[in-house]
Amino acid sequence: MKVKKEELDRILNFMVEADRLKEVKRSGWLISNVKNPEHVGDHSYSIALLSYILAKRMNLDANRCMMMALLHDINEVITGDIATRHNKKNQKMQDREKKMAERRNELKMISFLGDTDKRNIRKFLDELYSEKTAEAKLVKQCDKLDYVIQLINYSKHMKSDERVDEFFLTADPKIDIQEVRYLFNKVKTRIYVERKMERSM
Repeated sequence: MKVKKEELDRILNFMVEADRLKEVKRSGWLISNVKNPEHVGDHSYSIALLSYILAKRMNLDANRCMMMALLHDINEVITGDIATRHNKKNQKMQDREKKMAERRNELKMISFLGDTDKRNIRKFLDELYSEKTAEAKLVKQCDKLDYVIQLINYSKHMKSDERVDEFFLTADPKIDIQEVRYLFNKVKTRIYVERKMERSM
């Protein structure tokens, strides 16, 4: 075997933990009373695909974007999915406290791995956290765009226009990359027209 058994054991232990993302339901949809909502693992897959495709078109490092997207919520195995709310009073944990918990639990998750894998994954997580590169900024904004796109499928099951509106209001100030903004506006117009909503158009 090319890979040592100890390393394979570490990888297996990590994957058993990481796969629990497939069981963590997205809290924003639970708050909105969407039945059988997507899981965090589903969301990470969508962002990886979306950011990879956009990065290719924008001449960015698509592979780096895809890896950051796949890893961006790895902490939620431990932290759970804590919804970001437009009205911060409705948030279970404030932004600073949430970021600290997420960073702490990212490190716990990658501690299952050997030193080389830890370093490699830590690079992606540090880049994403600092948001200094164009790739990290794209992934961060795709994170917001993904739940807006998901609204196309879920808004028809949501009774409250106010809840639908909150998703747009929460994402809006965090999206300024032209390509991401275009898609955001396109989805917003479509959903507001379908629901005959007027507010925040």
